[in-house]
Amino acid sequence: MGRAENYSVEISSAESERNSGWGAWLVGLLIGAAGGAAIALLTAPKSGNELRGNLQRTAKHVPDRLGEVVDDSLDLYASFLNYCQLTLEEQTLRFKRAVAAGKLAAAKKREEIELGGGQMPFQHR
Repeated sequence: MGRAENYSVEISSAESERNSGWGAWLVGLLIGAAGGAAIALLTAPKSGNELRGNLQRTAKHVPDRLGEVVDDSLDLYASFLNYCQLTLEEQTLRFKRAVAAGKLAAAKKREEIELGGGQMPFQHR
């Protein structure tokens, strides 16, 4: 066998090992799920009829509970939007105040320079 043939044999054996690893994992998952379901059924504290009755009653309440969850979620979303809006308005106001203060400071400095009271940077007397 040449080098290329050895390389292809190594790749195919690595792929088959990877595929068999996934297959073993999947088989283990299925066996574990089946075993867990069997143990749950054998150790259930209620009979099958009682469990089915409880499941039916619970299933009937799901739409109501789902409606409550959706309403609560919408309330939280609206509250979050209000919070974001208030925060944005506050930050906008702070920014406008900072710009106004900067403009005022620039106007004062310009006036000082024009009247000759202020010293220009890098100007020596």
